[in-house]
Amino acid sequence: MTSALPFDDFRNLLDNLPAADLKAEARVRTLFAKADKPRNSLGRVEDIAAWLAAWSGRAPPAVTRPLMAVFA
Repeated sequence: MTSALPFDDFRNLLDNLPAADLKAEARVRTLFAKADKPRNSLGRVEDIAAWLAAWSGRAPPAVTRPLMAVFA
């Protein structure tokens, strides 16, 4: 549904997002834990990869068509 109110279309998209795939997130965290490296040596990259896996439902996650939105 569209509306004349600012950002209503954006709010509707956010309201209809699917739930996070917690199993995909856990699989990525397990992959990092099993890797031959010091624990948390990649810093935020590990958290970002787990977040991306949860929201994409893919483990390991992949960015196949990157997009960027700029708000000014």
